[in-house]
Amino acid sequence: MRKFRRRRSARADLQHFQVLTRRYFKQIFINPAIFLPLLLQAPVLVFILYIAGDADAFVRQSVGQANIMLFMLTIMSALMGILNSYREICKEREILAREIFGGLNSSSYVLSKCFVLLVIGAVECAMLFGGSLLFVDYCFTDPATGYLFAYLALTLVNFSVAALGLFISALLKKSESAILPVLLVIIFQVVFSDCIITLGEGTDLLRYVTPVAWGISVFANACGINGWNEHFTKEMYGYSPLIGLGALLLFALIFIFLTCAKLRHEFRQKD
Repeated sequence: MRKFRRRRSARADLQHFQVLTRRYFKQIFINPAIFLPLLLQAPVLVFILYIAGDADAFVRQSVGQANIMLFMLTIMSALMGILNSYREICKEREILAREIFGGLNSSSYVLSKCFVLLVIGAVECAMLFGGSLLFVDYCFTDPATGYLFAYLALTLVNFSVAALGLFISALLKKSESAILPVLLVIIFQVVFSDCIITLGEGTDLLRYVTPVAWGISVFANACGINGWNEHFTKEMYGYSPLIGLGALLLFALIFIFLTCAKLRHEFRQKD
């Protein structure tokens, strides 16, 4: 356990952030039980996408099959995000309490977790998206920005859902209790993604608070799906990719703030 000096300054908080970030990366790389699952997640999901998806959907401009491909990609990104984060705080609660008593800033702790999760998610999404490019031609309307927007969409979906998982972890005392909330989060992303299931009036508003729906909208806009068929159009597919990316970043920032606030309130007598 690292003993942190009880100081309150931007420099001290930055030092805490750096120490914790190095510690988490070291824990990942020296522990095969952590590193190997992280390394294998994306390749396994790419293989599932290969055997279950329609690689020619975008070339044939098949709206239904293209939607399924985008849904699979985006939900895979979200799944990796929450699986990476939902135990991160509750499994370290006793250690965290001692370190905060020793002077650790709880916000630095949360931000270091978020930075590591962001890096892991960015690498995993690069493997997921890059692997899909081996057999899928997305036919982006503007390749110069299409690849960038698609990758950023997957990464920010991953990060926003990971931030949600971190908040869930902060709310719980034991990691075993996280199974039901994680299951509900995954079901919510599937049902309200506005892709596979047709939403009724009223419930369709929930798509605007669903990271997967925003990720799909960015990806679909980059592919120009709304222009494929005069009988098909989705409102969110017509939004600028910057709006979707901004919404995903906003979701992540909200859950990071809530996590920081939760830990600060919980350890207010020790912090």
